Amino acid sequence: MIEPKLVDTETFLKNHCTLPSLPEVVSKVEREINKEEGNINKITELINGEPALTSQILKVVNSAYYGLSSEIRNVRMAIAFMGLNEIYRMVLALSVINTLNVDQKKELNNFWYHSFYSAICTRYLAKKFEPLMPLEDLWSASILHDIGKLVYLKFFPDHYKKLTRYTEKHKCFFSDAEEKYTLPSSSSFGLILCNQWRLPENIKHACEYHTLKDLTPKEGKDVNTSFRNIICLGNLLTMLSGDYLNNETKEKIINGSLMAFGCTENEFLALMGDIYELATEINDFSSVLS
Repeated sequence: MIEPKLVDTETFLKNHCTLPSLPEVVSKVEREINKEEGNINKITELINGEPALTSQILKVVNSAYYGLSSEIRNVRMAIAFMGLNEIYRMVLALSVINTLNVDQKKELNNFWYHSFYSAICTRYLAKKFEPLMPLEDLWSASILHDIGKLVYLKFFPDHYKKLTRYTEKHKCFFSDAEEKYTLPSSSSFGLILCNQWRLPENIKHACEYHTLKDLTPKEGKDVNTSFRNIICLGNLLTMLSGDYLNNETKEKIINGSLMAFGCTENEFLALMGDIYELATEINDFSSVLS
């Protein structure tokens, strides 16, 4: 097995650690949607042909992320409520994670919990601070922002365990552990995966820019950096709400968030109260998708 320090971004996942292509259902649904008049019956048939994927989609649609007042019982109803493009983004994101086929259930559950919590936080922050931002790309980008960690886990499990032990011992960012051992970043692995499977630009940006150093001051934002900031803040505030970071790291997140939001400390404390409240909505969700 090639060492992670020697990874060649041009050949990794092609010559050394190969992955299968994404399931055909992804490209078939995309082609159908891109037709002048997408055939809902055909798309429903395609998704229903993948029972595990169908189950996952219905669980996502009925989750706290969307907060629908009535239960969605089948794919056709899901398409009617969500729209074709939103359903395609679900098919794509779920297929990416499923195709990696990570068999460490505990780590996969942890990934789902953090990713889904981040997605809910990101949606909340976008509505509060970026009301003009289109929300349709947020779910897939938030869910996949940390996908590089699953690449690490799948192909370099010993290194992943070493990095995880360091973060648990020192209560720091995973990126701090990567720097400590001079290993490639999980962000870089996520970007390689995006390029390998030609994932959309918004997902690539989420994978590449979701750490504290990627935050942009409120007054320096444009459309692209606003999207990155929201993804990044959803990720960071999810971590801040947990009890596994040291005080120095928490302080860095708070200061970075104040800069990015342009808010006062009291406003930020009220914001975090809402973030803590969101956690209660997902306690039973992450394990059902893994």
